[in-house]
Amino acid sequence: MQNRRDEILAKKARLAELKRQRELRQSQPRPSINSDILSPTPNRAENRREIESLIESLVRESRPVSVSTGANTPARYGSRPNSVLSAGELSNENASEFAEPASQQPQVLSTIPSKTVYECPPSPVKEVYSYSKGVQTTEEWPSPRRSRAMSVSEDDEPPATSSPSKRPSRREREREEELREKIRKEIEEELQAAKELMTDGVLKPTTANFPARTLTADELRAVTQSEEFMDFIDRSTKVIEKALDQEYDILTDYTLQVRDADDDDEPTGNTGGRGRRKVKEIAQFFDDRWSKKRMVSSIDFSPKFPELLLASYTKNPTAPHEPDGIVQVWNMHLRDRPEFVFHAQSDILTAKFSPFHPNLVIGGAYSGQVLLWDTRARSAPVQKTPLTGSGHTHPVYCIDIVGTQNANNIISCSTDGVVCSWAVDMLAQPQEALTLSAPLPAKYDDLSPTCIAFPQADPTFFLVGTEEGTIYPCHRYDRAGAKAGVDTRVSYRGHAAPVMSVSFHPARGPVDLGDLVLSSSLDWSVKLWKVRAPAATSTVVAGAPSVGVAGAGANSSAAAAAAAAAAAAAATAAATASASASGGASHLDAGAVAPLLDIVREDVVYDAAWSPVKPGVFALVDGAGWLELWDVTVETEEPVARISPSPRKDGRTMLSKSLNKVAWEQSEGKRLAAGGIDGAVTVFEVGTQLGGKEELKNEEWASVKKLVNRLEVVGAGDGAVV
Repeated sequence: MQNRRDEILAKKARLAELKRQRELRQSQPRPSINSDILSPTPNRAENRREIESLIESLVRESRPVSVSTGANTPARYGSRPNSVLSAGELSNENASEFAEPASQQPQVLSTIPSKTVYECPPSPVKEVYSYSKGVQTTEEWPSPRRSRAMSVSEDDEPPATSSPSKRPSRREREREEELREKIRKEIEEELQAAKELMTDGVLKPTTANFPARTLTADELRAVTQSEEFMDFIDRSTKVIEKALDQEYDILTDYTLQVRDADDDDEPTGNTGGRGRRKVKEIAQFFDDRWSKKRMVSSIDFSPKFPELLLASYTKNPTAPHEPDGIVQVWNMHLRDRPEFVFHAQSDILTAKFSPFHPNLVIGGAYSGQVLLWDTRARSAPVQKTPLTGSGHTHPVYCIDIVGTQNANNIISCSTDGVVCSWAVDMLAQPQEALTLSAPLPAKYDDLSPTCIAFPQADPTFFLVGTEEGTIYPCHRYDRAGAKAGVDTRVSYRGHAAPVMSVSFHPARGPVDLGDLVLSSSLDWSVKLWKVRAPAATSTVVAGAPSVGVAGAGANSSAAAAAAAAAAAAAATAAATASASASGGASHLDAGAVAPLLDIVREDVVYDAAWSPVKPGVFALVDGAGWLELWDVTVETEEPVARISPSPRKDGRTMLSKSLNKVAWEQSEGKRLAAGGIDGAVTVFEVGTQLGGKEELKNEEWASVKKLVNRLEVVGAGDGAVV
């Protein structure tokens, strides 16, 4: 009994010591803990469980306990881990465990200042990944949200609303639609009441009143998040920007002498040339989201609205979530953003406005699809050809629209030599399909077209520029003396590298120059050709060199035919004599036509295009970043003007040099646009002697005709090389 009494007294002393240590811990200030150390601290529940375990051990009477060994002390069954036990508890345990067995006196407990040992387990903040479909829309990217740890450390309140890119639930959409319908009914009732009170344009006095009320937060959110409201804001802000872009000099003094701007040789801005042959940069278009790290693949002006021009772009390799192909329609009065943005799932290699439907844009993709966009619809194409064997399976680099207002077709050509004709209202399958093959003596049957060109008057005849450097005439249908496909009797050879562009002369003057063709190539040259008309190719003698008659398709008199025959005979004799003199080493192949004029430049020439107004003016762009304007009636050795686009502030100098495409505005011919691999589209304005109809003279057409006749005489012997 004495042992049992001693044990109970020892446990009571133990319990009193625990209570005293707890009171000391509560009275002492807590140690400072760094914000980055988060560890579990002993709480009240754990202390309570420990006390309850000690009390439960006191009431046990049936279980024998040896005080001397200390093997079954209550501390062994405590609920607190050793990592959070106080130093006093550890010392008491050690004293009771190693006590002498012969001792019969009660334990004397000593006290020391308590210290708490903390563990620091790793507590990483779990990163949350989220995906939103809004990243592929036209909305701006949401700003990055702060992490949960940062929000807790800065004591910021969590946002009350969800992320703007999160799509609302069905119930929220229905609620917003109900609110919009309610507001719409209120406005309609007010308008109807105003109409009833209006008689003969006079509003009757009435006691009824519709006071203006403030929308609630839910109603305001429902209105501002609706598609109709966003479309209205987009259209109205474009109208305001266009109005602000109108330039008018309010300080003009009409009493002063009028000074011709063309005679002012003082350079203002980015200009090239002098006097009436001056070219000046007037606008540059670049969008930070859609144009960044994309390359311009084609440019075209709208035939209906001269202030609109489109540019197609390839994909941005650093933006995998954005559409690969982009077509942007720019407005001359809207400089900061495009008028329309059209998307595609593949790179857009070529695009142009439809001359017969001003709202339609046609494009060719790297996937082989022909796409059709409508400015009245959304950014996605309204029609596209299927990815099946009935259409193109290779990239479409060239596309055109031929025909009349009532009967027109889309002509597309892919790199495997397949030419397809499509109806505008049905792109499910082509109306016509034609496979081009290289004629003999070519080593391979495959023909790889890079560009096509149609004359103004004949939609069934076209030229094809190839990767090997040869230009072939082709027919869409069988005709007298020629089958559909490549005309095997004639070929235009002169380029030593892939042909990048082929351009027929616009031929809008008193003299027919529609048989003149301009071509550019990667061999650093631009060549001028005289193309035989389709009706004349059937009577060509095999082996005749490059000789043709201007307007052979239009003038069919006997005198013209006799002159053509005489010229062909003379040219044949001259070519034979030249081949004999050179030992046959440099003779032309059967049916090969040599260029009239060969213009060699200082870099790769990517594109060249005739002026739609001036008969002897054309423009070219090269890999060095220069836009050159030539007038063959004035000079055939040097350009009359040249200019390079001004570099962008945030653009890289190396990427801002090369220019890929050039296009003229078709109605007046005063402006032309050029684009390059940096994604910027630059618009230039030319002087009165390089564009415009103000100083257009009939003598210019006669000068071009005389130049062609002179080059034919010189080219009959050895060709003209500049």
